[in-house]
Amino acid sequence: MAQEGASKQFSFRLPESLIDRVEECRQGLLDAGLEVNRADVVRLLLKHALDATHCDHRVLFGNRSARDRTRR
Repeated sequence: MAQEGASKQFSFRLPESLIDRVEECRQGLLDAGLEVNRADVVRLLLKHALDATHCDHRVLFGNRSARDRTRR
């Protein structure tokens, strides 16, 4: 899968339930004939989410303000 420009490593932990969803997405892409690994899927999903929401808290959190959200 082609990458855009230079890249840097970025590490973080995810709950197993989210990893399971990433793996389901990956399997769907593999079934469609795309050769992708887990990192490819996370990059695709992250780019799509950023493009779709423009990191607007109203889109990310619905009608609740970002301050109303409790940190988990």
